[in-house]
Amino acid sequence: MMLLRCILQAHECETIMPICLANDSTCVILSGDHLQMVPRVYSNEARSLGFDRSLTERLDHLYTEQCQQFAGSPPIVRLRVNYRNNVEITQFLSSMLYNNQLIPVSTQVPVPGRSPMNFYAVCGREQQDRDSTSFYNVSEVEELTRRVKDLYFDWPAAEWGHNKDILVTAAYTDQASTDSRHNLQGAPLYIVCFALNLEIVFYFFT
Repeated sequence: MMLLRCILQAHECETIMPICLANDSTCVILSGDHLQMVPRVYSNEARSLGFDRSLTERLDHLYTEQCQQFAGSPPIVRLRVNYRNNVEITQFLSSMLYNNQLIPVSTQVPVPGRSPMNFYAVCGREQQDRDSTSFYNVSEVEELTRRVKDLYFDWPAAEWGHNKDILVTAAYTDQASTDSRHNLQGAPLYIVCFALNLEIVFYFFT
């Protein structure tokens, strides 16, 4: 048996390499959510050929089209029950991405006066340093500084405990490094972890 886990984190060609080791008697199981973020492909030619998709996304489209044509059942197992996220977060993701098919069963207690999701808009512009291929937005950094500060100094210890772990993700490397360098106005940097969006799957918060 061959189990490939979280294959959405790899390009399709990278996933195919270990599969080449399989033979006629090998059971291959591909695990991963085809709706999650995949590594970026910057080549216009590669994107035009469809190489900006993960293997799970390609197979999901293939099996879905085949089942619609031949009225069959795809060899896909979808895990619909969500045990980890706050109920409101799961319901939002379900309505936006999963056609209202996710089932939230989390028992997390809501924090009085604090919404589990907040959206903020800023007026800013992406900037790029001369010797960099990445981008950052100063307005986003300043807004983030205020929000992290508010969360740190108004931490709901009764519901979340006294261990103040805060994870900040960004789409670009320079954005993450600019966030980490920015003065958080009294909130110790060691309690804030900065990572790229694609790295979020490797962090586990309860």
